[in-house]
Amino acid sequence: MYISAKHINVKLNQDCSDFLITDDFKSLILCDGIGEFGNSGKFSEVVCEIMIDSAYTDIDELIYNDKIIKLKESNIEGGTTILFANTNNNKDLTIEYLGNGGCIQLSGSFAKNQNNLLPYRYNNLINPHISSNGSLTRHLSHNSNKNEHKRGKITLTLNNINGDILIFFTDGINSLEENIIINDNEGRYWRNESASLQFIIASLNDFLITENKSEDFQESLQKFNLKILEELKNKELLEDDASIAIVITEEVLKYYLEQYD
Repeated sequence: MYISAKHINVKLNQDCSDFLITDDFKSLILCDGIGEFGNSGKFSEVVCEIMIDSAYTDIDELIYNDKIIKLKESNIEGGTTILFANTNNNKDLTIEYLGNGGCIQLSGSFAKNQNNLLPYRYNNLINPHISSNGSLTRHLSHNSNKNEHKRGKITLTLNNINGDILIFFTDGINSLEENIIINDNEGRYWRNESASLQFIIASLNDFLITENKSEDFQESLQKFNLKILEELKNKELLEDDASIAIVITEEVLKYYLEQYD
C-alpha cells in the first residue's frame, strides 16, 4: 500500500497534513483550521504532529494527550477539523473524522468504467459533521467538548480485484454539503459536481498510466500529490487552503501494468 498527504496555502495558511509509513503501520492525517479563529493553524500543526509522532491509531487518544489539553487550556483561540486513516496490515483501513471535508473510494479500473461524456464515478464515504445552517458540529478547538469530539468512524477491507484507491481532502477541495441538489422544472434532481475532484481523478489516471512501473512509486506519488495541489491553485480552482491524501493498493499498479504495458 502506498500513501501520501500534502497541503498548500491559499488563504490563511491553516491546513496541515502528514503521513507515517513503517513496516507494520501506516497512517495519514489532514487538518483544516477553522477560519473564524486566528490561531487555528497552531491547532492543525499540533494535531498533525501528535498523531504522527505518537503513531496513534485513534482520535480518542489525541483528545487526552497532554499537549492537546495544555493547548485547550491556554488563551489561544483556534480549532481544526480532522481526517485520519490507518492500517496495520495493508488491507483493513480505519477512517476517523471530526468535521467536514471528504473521502472518496474508487476501484483500480475507475477510468475504464467511465461512461462517455459523464464524470468519473466514485463512492463518497464521509457524511460531513455539518448543521442545517452550515456550521461545524464536531471539531477540536479551544471551546470544544465531548459532544464535538464524537468522531465518525469507518472500517474498510480493501480487496477489490483491480485494487483500491482512496482520496481524502479538506473542504478547500470539496465537501458533500457543497454539492447542492437542484430540482428542475421536469421534476428531475441534479447534484452539483466538484470540478476540483474531477480534475484530480483525471490527473490521477494519467499519473498511473505513466508511473505504474516507477522504481520508487511511493516517492512518485508524493510528488504527484503536491503537483496536483499546485495545479489546482494555478487554475484558480481553490478559494481556500487545501489538503489531499491518497491511498493506493499494490493491486492498482498491477492492473495498470496489465492495461498499459
